[in-house]
Amino acid sequence: MTKRTLMATATLCVTTVMALTACGTDKKTDTKETDGSGSTTAEAFKGLTANQISEKARVAMTKLDSFKVAGTMTTDGQHMTFDFSVAKAGDCQGTFTTGGASAEIRQIGDAAYMKGDEKFWQQMGSKDGSSSEDTDALIQMLKGRWFKMPAQDAKKEDKFPFCDIDTMFEKDKKESHLTRKADTEVNGTPAVTLTGKDGAATQTLLVAAKGEPYALRMTVKGGKEPGSFDFSAFNKPVTVTPPPAGEVMDPEKLKG
Repeated sequence: MTKRTLMATATLCVTTVMALTACGTDKKTDTKETDGSGSTTAEAFKGLTANQISEKARVAMTKLDSFKVAGTMTTDGQHMTFDFSVAKAGDCQGTFTTGGASAEIRQIGDAAYMKGDEKFWQQMGSKDGSSSEDTDALIQMLKGRWFKMPAQDAKKEDKFPFCDIDTMFEKDKKESHLTRKADTEVNGTPAVTLTGKDGAATQTLLVAAKGEPYALRMTVKGGKEPGSFDFSAFNKPVTVTPPPAGEVMDPEKLKG
């Protein structure tokens, strides 16, 4: 249940990613913009609507072998940060912090490992409805150790959403109107700006206008889950290794 609690939070982040890269129908927008530094990106995606540009970004991201995603998000009043390296094969590793507690995650194929600090396990015990005695016992058992998810829980639908590129950038059938705004730069890379509304939230997607049309940054302002996501290290090798066997907690010991 601790992994599922964490996954519920991670899923909110992934849902935002999917919404921002969803492709709907749109009227053509004016593409004559500048990035403010004297260079022009008017020719980038010439003749394409904002939604068509978003779709190109979505497809480009699904073709990546690996990338990094880092950012922040607020949900249920809790501020969160995350930093993950993700491989197409499903391997990933990273950290996840919320409410002053943090956890490290590694996933290699169907094997998933999680190592949390003391505050993290305290929070998970509280959310699971465990008694203070049981939570204290859990903390002592997992102190300095990795928890390996039981094999029966390591199915595709139970994997951490950040570890599945196809899930993060799955095409959304719901139409959403996007508009192209003034072009900009992200860490020196020219980018086009696409914005849209989702209820009270304003969503912005910055797509690389040089090289492959990768998603560089996504932000959500207003609404219930504001946040920001930065993508980088495209196709840089990601190597995830299992924790040392002596540092892994046998899930059988936690039964009961």
